[in-house]
Parts: sequence; C-alpha cells; structure tokens
Amino acid sequence: MKKRTICTAILMFWLLIPSIVMAGQLVSDVEDILQERINALNISNLKIDLNTRITIPAREEMPSVDLFATVIRHEGKQLPTITIITPYRREQMIVLYLSLLSHDYNLLAVDVRGTGSSNGDWVSFDPQEHMDAAYIIDEFIPSQFWSDGRVGTIGPSYMGISQLLAAGHLKTDASGYPIHLKALFPLVTMSDVFGDVALQGGNFNLEFIVAWLGGIDLLGILPPLIGLGEEKPFYPSLEDIQEAVEIWQEHLANIPVTIGWIMDEDNLRKNSFYDARSAMLYWPDKPEGGWVFDDTYPEGLGTTVISEKLPTFLTGGWFDLFTRGTLNYYRYGLKNHDTSDKALIIGPWYHIDGSLGLGINALMLGDLPARWFNWKIKGLFDPFMNDFPVVLYVMGENRWRAEKSWPLPESRLENRHYYLSKKKASLIMGDWFGIANAINNYKLVKSIDNSDYYTKFLWFNIPRINPVLVHRPEILHGMISRSSTRWIAGVPAFVTQASKALLNKDIDKYMPWEDERLDELGVLTFTSETLSEDIEIVGPLTLRFWAKSKFNRPLAQASIDIIIAMIEGITNTDSNTFLELINTKSVQWIVELNDVFPNGRARNITSGWQSAHCRPYDESNPLEIDPEYTPFDPFYDRPFRSPDLISEDQVYPYIIELWPTDNIFKKGHRIRISISASDFPHFLPFLRPSINTIVLDEDHRARLDFQICNNEDENITWKWIDNINGYLLNHSN
Repeated sequence: MKKRTICTAILMFWLLIPSIVMAGQLVSDVEDILQERINALNISNLKIDLNTRITIPAREEMPSVDLFATVIRHEGKQLPTITIITPYRREQMIVLYLSLLSHDYNLLAVDVRGTGSSNGDWVSFDPQEHMDAAYIIDEFIPSQFWSDGRVGTIGPSYMGISQLLAAGHLKTDASGYPIHLKALFPLVTMSDVFGDVALQGGNFNLEFIVAWLGGIDLLGILPPLIGLGEEKPFYPSLEDIQEAVEIWQEHLANIPVTIGWIMDEDNLRKNSFYDARSAMLYWPDKPEGGWVFDDTYPEGLGTTVISEKLPTFLTGGWFDLFTRGTLNYYRYGLKNHDTSDKALIIGPWYHIDGSLGLGINALMLGDLPARWFNWKIKGLFDPFMNDFPVVLYVMGENRWRAEKSWPLPESRLENRHYYLSKKKASLIMGDWFGIANAINNYKLVKSIDNSDYYTKFLWFNIPRINPVLVHRPEILHGMISRSSTRWIAGVPAFVTQASKALLNKDIDKYMPWEDERLDELGVLTFTSETLSEDIEIVGPLTLRFWAKSKFNRPLAQASIDIIIAMIEGITNTDSNTFLELINTKSVQWIVELNDVFPNGRARNITSGWQSAHCRPYDESNPLEIDPEYTPFDPFYDRPFRSPDLISEDQVYPYIIELWPTDNIFKKGHRIRISISASDFPHFLPFLRPSINTIVLDEDHRARLDFQICNNEDENITWKWIDNINGYLLNHSN
C-alpha cells in the first residue's frame, strides 16, 4: 500500500472513531439478537456470515458494484435459500424470517446498491436493481457451497416489490420455468409507482414520499458494517476502514439526488422515471404500442414478462398504501398463472401491520410462507390454496372469506347506483354533525325524481341551489381522518390494530381516525337513508359528476403569493415541484366512501382522488370525457402524462375512481359520500383558494357506481372461514 493511502486511512480512522464504535455496537447487537433468536429455535450447526460480499459484474455502461449480504446457513448441508432484498439494513430485516431456518432453509438478506453496506448509488427500483437481484438469484446463490440451487424470495413493501421486479429478468428453461427462483412471497406491494405511490390521481403524496425517502437516507448514513471487516473476529484492516468510508461518502453524496427526485417538476407528470420502476412493467399485458424508453435505459426494458410458472403468493390490506397495486398485480400480473400457482390474502390492515400479517399467526411466525415454499420449492405436494386461492377480510361483517377469484365472479355481482341529490340529508337522532354541517349535508338517493333538483311552488319548479365546496387553504382537511393515518403507513393505528388482532378487543371507536365527522366539517356530504337490509359493496367504485370552479379571492391569494416568495427565497429557486403544485389553478377532488353508524359515527371505508387538471379529458374537446377512457384501466394514463388545466366558470365532467374495498354496510347504517378539496398531509395542497360548484340537474346527474355481492353459490365459489389460522395451516383441498 502506498504511504499516502496509509496516511489517508489512518486519518479517516481517527475521524470516524465515534461512528466505528457505533457500528461495532450495532454489529454486536445484531449478532446477539441473531444468536439469541437462533438459540431459541434449538437448531444446531447454524453459521452466521454477517458480511458476505457479492460482486455484481459490469454491464453495458454500468460499472461493477459490490453488494453486501448477511447469510445464515446450515453447516454441512446444501439447502434452498430464501432471499430478502432490502434497503432497510439487511441485518435488521433478516430477523423477521428466522423461523424459516426451522424448515431447513438458508436465509440471505442483501442491501440493495447504495444502502446499508452496499456501495454505489441508491436508485430506488431502477432497472439496475432489478438486474442486481436477478444476478444474485441466478448466479451468486447457486454458486455457493451451501446452496442446492433453489431459491425463494420473501418480504414486505420494498422487499416485496423487489421480488416482482427481479422476476422480469430471470433465467428460464425451455418450458418457461425459472431455473433457480421457485417461489415468491411478496407482502403489501405496489404495481404502478406513479399511481400507487407518488401521485394518486395526479396529487403529490407529501406524507408518505417525504417520510419514506427521509427514512431511507437516514438509514443510508448509518456506518456500513463492512467497516469491521468481512471475517470473524472483526478486526478491521485499514483497507476495510477506507472501503467503509468510501461507501459512506457515496451514500451521503446521493442524498441530494433523492431530494432532487421530488423537487424535479418534470416528475409531476407520469414519465419513464416512474414506468421503469413499476412492477407492472413485467405484466403479460403491455400498454398499446409497448413500453417506450430512451437509450438511457437498458435495451428491451419492459418486453419481458414474469413467468406464468413462477408461483406467487401476494398479501395486502384494505387500508394499505398499495391496496390498488396489490389487487391489480393479482388480476393482471398473474392473469396467466394457474390457480395452483397464485394466492392472495387481503386483510383489515394498514401498511405496517400488513407487512407482518397481524392477526394471522401462520403468517407472522413464518409457518404460512414455509408451507408455500415447501410445496413450490421442495415439491412437497400440498395444494392448500388450490380451490380457493383468494382470502378476503369482509369489513362490517368482520369475518374472513375464501374466494375462487379476484375480481369476484360475475354470478356473485350486481351493478348498483346511487345519485347525488340537492335535497338536504335526514338528521340522525343524537348526531351533532347533522346540525354542525347542515349547510353542506345532502342526500344520496337510489333513484332521481324531480324533487331532487327542484322545489315545487304552486305550478312552478324552482331549482334547488347547487352544492358549493369552498376550498380555503388556511383550513385544510385530512388531518383528523383515516387518510393521515393510512398514508403514514398506519403507524398511529398500530396499537388499535394489535388490540383487535392479538387481544380480540376493538377500541377503534375511540380513535379520531375512525370517525370522519370532525374532518368533514365544511365538506360536502351526501348520505343515504337508513338501510333496510345489509349491502355488501365489493371492488372499486366511481363517482361521476360535473363541476365548475372559480379562483376569486384576491386577498387570500395575496397572502399565498407571500408564502410562495418565501419558499423561493429559502430554496433559492423559482422552479420546483412544490412551487409548481401549490400555485396551480386546479382543484384536488377528494372523495370518500364512509359507513355511517346509527349513532352518526362515519367510518371511512375507501377513498379516491383526482386533480382537476388530470381528469380523463377528450383531447378534441376538453369539456368531455375521453371516449377511450375506461375506469380502472391500469394502462390508461394520458391525462397524467399531458394534464389539461381547467378554465374558470367552465363546467367540466369528472370521474373519480375509488380504490377497491369489501365492506358490508349493515342494516340500520347509512352510506355516505363526502367531497372535499384537500387531503393534508397526505397530499401537498393547492394553495389557490377556490369556490367549486357541483352542478346537479337533468343533464348533469352525479352518480356513484359500484357492485354489490350476493350470497349465492356458498361452498362453490366462496365460503366463510371461522378460524383463519387453522384454515391456512391445516386445511387441504
């Protein structure tokens, strides 16, 4: 080693002593935890390789990069390897799946490039990551002395999405079977980065994106474990220290890049940045004309398909961040899979408890994934999800139900409609909200008649006043609601979720996010009469309406202009995502479906969102809906690529897509639709004040479209599950 290099390393050593001590403690803690957990399994001859180097070879214009993994293996055996691909520190994530060691599997958890101890730049789902993961699965693991060549993957969220992305680059045999990867077990995953994660309906997801990127960056600046060396005992050499410093510097230097992703106003529109990072890239169906990328992306990107012979077990939650993405992946991504090679569980979960499968012990403890892997990797014939590959938690009834398919078969479904009326909603005895928000409360009716639009005076029909939604930037909606809890991954609700799942005690009614009424003050609501029978709404919904907007509060706008000028001064720029959005002459249409209890409590069931300038407009006539638009088509994205700003006082049609759900509205309850113009902190709000009139008349009939589910064909297309853990672990079909 040259003298200068030695001196540099020594200097770095002294500068980084506190961090090295911290890293040393981290390693010690990780090893202690792993060893303690492993001892509890009573398995002999397990070895922990804490820092295993994986060199990804150079490809195209990409230089070689070293990733680091933690391996826990059975000494003296060649076994299948379950792989975890994570940006959340491998030494922490591997702990979630130690129970799989009891089923004779090795475990490997790897830091994706630019995170943990891995060098390079973090690129967040970029194709480089897809191919890194595929290389580990197809090349690295099979070449190891402890591997029998068979691989499975597991993990929630980012770790689940990484599995689906890697599946687009696998080696397959002549029959289309992946050679090494034999089964996937992704939990709470998305399909479309733009619509599922970043900008729902064209609205920037402030709450989740900022917190998530910040969390990744914070984890990235923790000292790399490689600073303690690759082999036990951990006595790092100067080369080890220097490498750790270089990796750390790479991570630090990449932080402005990740901030730049959300500050780039080009990313307010759907583009290749999002397409290349989306799991739907490898669906068997492709957008019309195929995926289109410039030469900065790998040649042929998006032309490959997840193998229909790759068994995939998906899970998700009705209040998860990625409900839409999980269900779309099952429907479209796995459309060609045999029913014996795909499975789906949707629970009553947010993101954090859905990542654990809270309440399903078979999932939380790893026994369910082990059963799937034993069948699909080891070939132990066990068709336990074959006849009913879908399991749904039916809210309202609060029971699990096994299904033949998702979407449910047409024989089980019936189209229904409700209409927005100008008549005032009926009061609910003892409900303070009916009085407090009386000016904004209207009826939701099964059918429209003349009285919904007019009042009768003698022989004259006098038009009722149209509902008016006033958007005041100083009064934002969304904070006291399920939305703010949902989009921070359900962290505030974890205690209540755990109480239900583990203690069988429901304390939801005491939580602010379980009652929308405070948030609905000043919001337009449309509420049905009391239901005379149970109604199960299942799947997605749409709300169609017409509205006109006016941006006419100059005094309020003057104060907004001052705020914008301050932001420009702080950021030293007059062009970024935040400025572009908050100063847009547009409207955030926020639509919620709520279950109203007999006492007035309004429980949010699902929601939909759309910016006015991202409505599905007709290019030849922006005042009409695009004739090529079909609700819920995952490939329809033209308005998100080419938005169209609205004009003041012009009536525009809107169709808001509400994410899928399954809820039984019980007899005695009511169905409510609420419409607001902000959802903060979920979305970065528009700060331009607006007055928005919902136009309701014979020519503009606002309608809620949905499907209800019947109880026919029990034990043929569906069946109730009374003991979910017993069903998933012990039943056979």
